[in-house]
Amino acid sequence: MSHLHPPPASCGDTLEEEFVPHVTHDPDTGLPWPAPTVPEPEFITLAQFIIEGAAEATDGCLVAPDLVCRHGHPSWLLRLGVI
Repeated sequence: MSHLHPPPASCGDTLEEEFVPHVTHDPDTGLPWPAPTVPEPEFITLAQFIIEGAAEATDGCLVAPDLVCRHGHPSWLLRLGVI
């Protein structure tokens, strides 16, 4: 009989605890995006960005969900690879 080991403490049991990789470079140009200056929004907020057609950029500016603000920060939806 095999002995099963529990997952390491670093493994998350819920979606909220799992690491979401960030897209750190513009896929079109290959240039790096600036580091976020505001906290990452919660999942429900990201869903609202899609529904409303307006999203917060990683510096707090308001942009279209698939755009970058005038300061070069992508929307959180772009940064998280949602769109």
